[in-house]
Amino acid sequence: MKKLQKYFKIQIIEQRGITLIALVITIIVLLILAGVTIATLTGKNGILTRASEASEKTEEAGAKEQVQLAVTGSIGTDGKLENGTLKDNLNKIENISGVPEEITDESYPLVVTVDGKYSYVINKDGTVGDAIKREGIEVGDYVNYTYDEKADGYNLLTTQSGHTSNQTVSQTTGLKWRILNIHVDGTVDLISEAVPSQNVSFGGALGYNNGVYLLNDICKNLYSNSKLGITARSIELEDIEGQMNEEGIAARNAYVSTGGNVKYGSTKTYTGSYSNYPNLYARENGSGINTEETKKNGIGVSDNGYTNPTTETSTTANSLTVTQSYYYFSNTPRSYFDNSEVYDMLLNTGTYYWLSSRYVNCDTPDAGFGLCNIGDSGIGGYYTYASNNKVNSNLARVRPIVSLGTNIKIIACEDENDSTNMHQISK
Repeated sequence: MKKLQKYFKIQIIEQRGITLIALVITIIVLLILAGVTIATLTGKNGILTRASEASEKTEEAGAKEQVQLAVTGSIGTDGKLENGTLKDNLNKIENISGVPEEITDESYPLVVTVDGKYSYVINKDGTVGDAIKREGIEVGDYVNYTYDEKADGYNLLTTQSGHTSNQTVSQTTGLKWRILNIHVDGTVDLISEAVPSQNVSFGGALGYNNGVYLLNDICKNLYSNSKLGITARSIELEDIEGQMNEEGIAARNAYVSTGGNVKYGSTKTYTGSYSNYPNLYARENGSGINTEETKKNGIGVSDNGYTNPTTETSTTANSLTVTQSYYYFSNTPRSYFDNSEVYDMLLNTGTYYWLSSRYVNCDTPDAGFGLCNIGDSGIGGYYTYASNNKVNSNLARVRPIVSLGTNIKIIACEDENDSTNMHQISK
């Protein structure tokens, strides 16, 4: 009887032991399953996370679509944005910020934000992009940009430049590069710290017609990086004015031509032997050929004008109405720029260099057509052709700019940035 009781006791203990083990295993399995379930729901690639991300992307896409529709609905019959209409259309978007009280051509690129978190860049040409912030870099910083070697230089023919002889523009080696602009769309403009040493001369109507194209083409050929897909261009007037503050722009707008007493942006009409013009001018904004009504939808002063250098020279009109686009600051005040370092980079170089931008100066008795330049802290230009058919030739240096797109990474350097410790770039 005792043996039988002992036997049953052992059996009960064994059965109880098996039950506890099974319980522990069950709990472990449940914990594992719970962990897997939680991870599936809330992990980095979890259902809830992906659902939240999808919702966020849908919301962001909706916000961008609203901005895009507002912009598209503001394009006039001439294919250009109507600033007043754009302002009205943007303000119809709920929870939008960044729309100025008045949108002008100087407002672009315009950055607007929807719902306090989705920011977009509206460009003057009507394109809309995402606003991107570059971290760890500042205007004035050095960037380790290198360009392709060009031992043979750039051959510039007299039939292109209007100069009295052919020219060979050599590449200046070893240039260092600094950040001139960090745009809201994430692109970054670099400018050569030193002005390349080679002078280039332009003259006559040919110089006016081809000057912008040739300056850009020279820089493209001598200072681009083909491996990174970076194309250089010449600095232009907009690069200077883009750094000027309201005081500087106001001074530009108030400028009156010395000889003709014509205010910037105003017009003057020439007739008879004083109504000659470079052929390209007939296609430019502000021109009036045989009419006092000026062109409103033509090309800008910094547009190339041609896809290849032209052999066109000048034409004589019965009457020529021109818009004053020239202004001259002999010693540009620092107060016209908020950033003193930018002022030094642009205006304190100790030499003259071209800007790939054209101008017209309403003088008396004729108008002067020329190319803008920088020199001795001044903003001005050299005329190459006059409306009395007079030809002039002048020389200055080129100055390249390269723009780094959002596909180019900028790796910020450690410690203080200078000419020996530069930011690095890569694709």
